Amino acid sequence: MSNSRILVVEDEGIISKDIKNILSFLGYSVIGIASSGEEAIEKAMEMHPDLVLMDIVLEGDMDGVKAAE
Repeated sequence: MSNSRILVVEDEGIISKDIKNILSFLGYSVIGIASSGEEAIEKAMEMHPDLVLMDIVLEGDMDGVKAAE
């Protein structure tokens, strides 16, 4: 089991839930799911994840690359 805390950033709901289920099955702690770049930044600042699993192509004004910067 891993104590790594992961934030998933994915704008497709079914995909983000699938990623969460797989990571949880593998023993990781998914501490949140964000669906936009802006939400990802907000949650990362609040939750301090060990890893952010970021989709590059996101809906909205900010893509995953900009959010990661």
